[in-house]
Amino acid sequence: MQTLDAAPVTGTPVLTQPRNRFGATLLGGMLLVLGGLWALDVAGAIDVRAAVVLPAVLAVLGLGLIFGAANGPHSGLLVAGVFLSFAVVAAAAVPAPFVGGMGDRRFVVTEQSQLQSTYQIGLGNLVLDLDALDLSQADSVSISVGAGELSVVLPDEVPVRISATSGAGEINLLGQRTDGVAVSREYQSNGYTTSEIRLNLDLNVGAGSIEVKR
Repeated sequence: MQTLDAAPVTGTPVLTQPRNRFGATLLGGMLLVLGGLWALDVAGAIDVRAAVVLPAVLAVLGLGLIFGAANGPHSGLLVAGVFLSFAVVAAAAVPAPFVGGMGDRRFVVTEQSQLQSTYQIGLGNLVLDLDALDLSQADSVSISVGAGELSVVLPDEVPVRISATSGAGEINLLGQRTDGVAVSREYQSNGYTTSEIRLNLDLNVGAGSIEVKR
């Protein structure tokens, strides 16, 4: 009985490339840096400021690009590095301390006795809702956000004067928009200088947006 030999298998073997985990590793390093700085700030060991946080994240990104160069170009990270560099420059030009913690804050104020002279947050979104505020005399409020969004809702028919500055981002004062790096805007209601009941707002964001509306 004749035995048929199996034909040899020919062809080029398919090599499976290992999954590139460079992006996840770099993101993990950034989160580790931010988490460490946040923990130190909560513990009271340091006063975390934009001038500390942004360069630290930029340094991690730079080191990641150096060590990841062997895996090929990372154009997305390069673009992120450029924007982060602008934010570092903006933070130096318009210092906004990362004080007041991190997260989202919403303050609804209806009585003037509840209105604070200063509101601050380090990283996150801050909303100051004054829509139902019963203002009986002139008052001033200063609000600062290190990185994030700042939103203020004004009471109806109360004359206001607003001075707003953003290190990098957008400013929207009652529909008047400006964006860019180290931008600032001012607004003053008609009759502000002659009114006894008026509100003065000083708004600052290191990197992010400012919106004021009625």
